Amino acid sequence: MKSTSIYILLFAFTLSFSNCQKETLEKPEVTVLLETTKSWNGNTLPKFPEGQPKVTISKVVIPPKAKLPKHLHPVITTGVLTKGELTVTDNEGKKITMKEGDVLVEVTNTIHFGENTGSETAEILVFYIGEENTPTTILENN
Repeated sequence: MKSTSIYILLFAFTLSFSNCQKETLEKPEVTVLLETTKSWNGNTLPKFPEGQPKVTISKVVIPPKAKLPKHLHPVITTGVLTKGELTVTDNEGKKITMKEGDVLVEVTNTIHFGENTGSETAEILVFYIGEENTPTTILENN
């Protein structure tokens, strides 16, 4: 009798669990986070190259109060800040401060740097889209 009760309970649990799963399965939802032809400072993005495309995705972790070296991206670059706070400054002094969840299109072929202006580690997922033999980042020579 005990084993029958256990099977009945197991069946009821499985049935209720599968019903819960069906209830939570809804239509897929797509939210466009960003759609633009310009970088964050207002510059128009360059034309896409005609060679073999290359996509690179990187996770950049920046400790609190750390400042990245001045650099440029010769390829189209976008990012999503997944944690913390990050301020990006271009060579003309224009700034943007990103908070967790913010997205941006980075400046292309423009010297800039990022600085973690917050008190916790900043993490950003960066998507580079360019040509196969083009580097994603070039450091400024000081």
